[in-house]
Amino acid sequence: METVIIIGRADVHSVDDFIAVLRDIASGADVHIQAFDAKKVASEAHILSAVHKAIRAFRKKRNISPDLSMEILLYAAGERQIHRALEMGISDGKNRKIAIVIVDPRGTRRLKTVAEEVKKRLKIREEGLGDLSERAETLKNFFHITDEELNAVGEEKLEKLVLERVALLDVKK
Repeated sequence: METVIIIGRADVHSVDDFIAVLRDIASGADVHIQAFDAKKVASEAHILSAVHKAIRAFRKKRNISPDLSMEILLYAAGERQIHRALEMGISDGKNRKIAIVIVDPRGTRRLKTVAEEVKKRLKIREEGLGDLSERAETLKNFFHITDEELNAVGEEKLEKLVLERVALLDVKK
């Protein structure tokens, strides 16, 4: 399995149009692509964990969604409900910070070309996720992480608590 993660800013005039471009690219390249609101992403490890768990769910025929891209979003959000997981997706707006994962489960090694096409067609200006503390409140709210949990393990363990929520989806199934 090959993956590429793109993190950057883009103007999302219409979520539907943005997703249509991603679907067009994905079908043409025979890959799977999912976009996230970067404010709700703890780290690249968060996205990769969701990808691995989604692929494993498909292999074991325990997937919730018939679509791998949606299954990745469900795992990333730690949710069984699609409508709740969609809250982790992108939204309309100028200069939105987004994260996009491109997955080729067969590992054909052409993802860099696909990533360049995504960046070009959607005019993504790459930049890193930034400091986790900038997203801490959003992550705590989205993943229902309590102050008590953080006090017990320490603020520096926020990413691990998010990864725990991703892992717990298997238990919720």
